[in-house]
Amino acid sequence: MTEATPIKTSHCDSRSQSSFRNNTLLDGISDQIYAELAHKITVIQCSPNEIIFEENDPGDSLYLIAEGSVKISKRGRANQQETLAYLMECDFFGEMALVDTGKRSAQAAAVDHVVVGRIDREGWDLLLHLAPQQVLANFTRSVTKRLRHNNQHFIEEVMRSERLSLVGSTISSIVHDMNNPISCILCACEVIRKNNAEGLVGEAAELIRGAVKNMENMTRELIDFSRGNTQLNLELFLVDDLVDAIEAEFSRYRPQIESRVETFYNGAIQADRHRLLRVFSNLIRNACEAMAKTDQKILSFAIKRTDTGLRFEISDTGCGIPAQLLPRIFEPFVTHGKSNGTGLGLAISKAVVEAHYGTISVKSSDQGTTFTVDLPLQA
Repeated sequence: MTEATPIKTSHCDSRSQSSFRNNTLLDGISDQIYAELAHKITVIQCSPNEIIFEENDPGDSLYLIAEGSVKISKRGRANQQETLAYLMECDFFGEMALVDTGKRSAQAAAVDHVVVGRIDREGWDLLLHLAPQQVLANFTRSVTKRLRHNNQHFIEEVMRSERLSLVGSTISSIVHDMNNPISCILCACEVIRKNNAEGLVGEAAELIRGAVKNMENMTRELIDFSRGNTQLNLELFLVDDLVDAIEAEFSRYRPQIESRVETFYNGAIQADRHRLLRVFSNLIRNACEAMAKTDQKILSFAIKRTDTGLRFEISDTGCGIPAQLLPRIFEPFVTHGKSNGTGLGLAISKAVVEAHYGTISVKSSDQGTTFTVDLPLQA
């Protein structure tokens, strides 16, 4: 779960007045009434992944969205935040706890850069006093729309859980059946390696052994994800070792793709080396596939030191991710532009990053996409 950071606030000005004026909650009220309400709005600037309020916080205000998108989620499977809805510009949220004077029933967090206007209980009472008919009508329409959405969301979540459960049980069964032949392959590789430690035969045996181990690790990732529990094998290693492995991944796409690697930190990090490499390999593969039909094919990978740890950035010059899909890109079974994609790669990557107490975010346009992974130096 992302930790909350201080929220930047400023009082309502002419820019925020025009931004909040078109909010669906205020639809139909007069300019005179809005002018009286505007002084009760507090403008809040939120960074990506910043928490606006937590589940069970006091419900003392509602929020109008002027810019960006907000994720509403609730703690669920394996104590993780399960997404309930994404709210876009001109929508509002947090009103139910204000109406029934209860606590927050879910968490609200910024997906990207977000500007919201906070209205406290005094402002809400003023709004109801000045324009009760319009506000209650807007409120009722919004609640009805969200109930329909939640019903559909619930059905989709049930189907998604069933699919994840089926994936987990199927993979477990396959792994069980594969254990014996995998053990035979590994034993044969070990015999070959001991008798031919040097030369091409020894190298080939080591490649086979590494490939089989990768197969085991990949299936373990799927099983862990289906159960909502990502188990890490933490070790201390140099970032340069990780970069060397990533360079080998880049070599698969050269010379069709121009790759650029910048490393501004070469010290140690404590993490699950294999799982991180899988995360970056998945992001690199997605980036290369996104550039398949573009003229400019530049893939950039950068590692930077931050105040809290390390930042990894992977950028491409591909076709970008559609804006309507961007907020849901890390959800299971959500995929774009792949005829054979499972929609699990980014969801598993997010689970691995968060198991390290890190964050992963994305920015995209028709000029390309950038994934940012922030990790602490010690998980």
